[in-house]
Amino acid sequence: MKISEIIEIVKKNCKGYGEIDDEKTRDKVLYGETDKECTGIVTTIYASVDVIRKAHELGANFIIAHEACFWNHGDHTDWLKDNETFKLKKQLLDETGITVWRDHDYIHSGVLHDGKYVDGIFYGLAYEIGWLDYVTGNDGTPRIFDIPETPTREVAQYLMEKMNLKGMKTMGNLDGTTKRVYLPFHIIGPADNGELAFIEENHVDTILCMEITDFTVAIYMRDGAQLGLDKTVLAAGHFNVEEPGMKWLAQQHLPGLLPGIKIDYVQAGDSYTMIHRR
Repeated sequence: MKISEIIEIVKKNCKGYGEIDDEKTRDKVLYGETDKECTGIVTTIYASVDVIRKAHELGANFIIAHEACFWNHGDHTDWLKDNETFKLKKQLLDETGITVWRDHDYIHSGVLHDGKYVDGIFYGLAYEIGWLDYVTGNDGTPRIFDIPETPTREVAQYLMEKMNLKGMKTMGNLDGTTKRVYLPFHIIGPADNGELAFIEENHVDTILCMEITDFTVAIYMRDGAQLGLDKTVLAAGHFNVEEPGMKWLAQQHLPGLLPGIKIDYVQAGDSYTMIHRR
């Protein structure tokens, strides 16, 4: 089956098919050709250099990535023609013959799974961490989880194990307990009053977040913890929160759409490494 045919099958299984504007969507071929036979698929959150190398090692010539390949919104490369890192990454893609397609808007629009449309990224995360039974509210886009009351430090350890992370940044009261976990979309400053109000009104103990801004929600949670409240931030990072959804895509969803095609998931891994003062 050609790569172009696979892309069309994946798109047709999404709620956004026919609605997402092909000119404006982020879901474009980021590199390579599609008019060739697919030798295997690798899904990943981000087509990093190591992921590209691993895909080639697995015999795959098609990467489905959730995020951009070349470090900017829209994945524009005209401004990078003299950039050394760009030239070397491009050379690697040329040498391996790998095509990269971004699946962002389509997977978030809803993929048809078990008879209903679900946000493949956030549903996939809930599936991979074993919290589907704890979802409160919209189970198609799970973002609030009412779990059995658990020491917060144990919640953090559990999530790192399930998400296969070496660590995550934390703020607040790790020595408290957690009953309600909230997954915000983006905490980046300008509109954070709404997130802060949501946390208060919905009695959230712990947030598992992608981005977080020091001067808004982060210090609100820290102040709450210093006042004796169960308020904790588990800041895993954008890529690390969303990448379990790409694992779910490879292992639970795509095999039913693409029988006979070899599909692997390759984790991009921890975005950050912490260095501690001696």
